[in-house]
Amino acid sequence: MKTPLERAVREVHTKLAEQHPEFCACEQCSDDVVALVMNQTRPRYTTTGLGWAVEAADLDTDQARAQLSVLVFDAMHRVAGQPRHGPSESTSPQRRGHSSES
Repeated sequence: MKTPLERAVREVHTKLAEQHPEFCACEQCSDDVVALVMNQTRPRYTTTGLGWAVEAADLDTDQARAQLSVLVFDAMHRVAGQPRHGPSESTSPQRRGHSSES
């Protein structure tokens, strides 16, 4: 079951990942970021189209997006600190060992 919250979190993560290529955006890391954020927010499940529309509209406000951005960016840092894959699987050039420090 997908929720309006998950859709919004994934959209915010995609935007932040594009702006910050130093973070891995592979499927595993993306899912880990989404899971961390979803576990920090109140559930927003709905079973009707009207409920979905109401929740989606609430999540599309500037305030909600700003709050989600803070949570997503924090989760991106946490996942980057303990990725669940090896460096060779990362989509981030720094994580693959291509940074200027290598």
